[in-house]
Amino acid sequence: MVWYLVFWRRRSTATVVAAPDAAQARRRALSRQKRGYGPIVAARRANAQDSRLIRRGVWVRRRRDGSSPQVGSAAARERARRQRSRYRATRW
Repeated sequence: MVWYLVFWRRRSTATVVAAPDAAQARRRALSRQKRGYGPIVAARRANAQDSRLIRRGVWVRRRRDGSSPQVGSAAARERARRQRSRYRATRW
């Protein structure tokens, strides 16, 4: 099993699931879908850096553009925390 990051239309970060392939990852992520997430837009295999964090039990926050608020300088992480998600609708 490998780790997959499943991205939702209206959620800024990915859901992490262990699965043998992307199709199975999508099915497993659907069981964790919450109201307001929207449909799944992508399922990508986690890179080596993300896989290390996942194995250590650290929640991985990865955006579809590849950036992460967990990785980078302190200033970059602070900016990421304050940034409003570009994937989320402004009004519900």
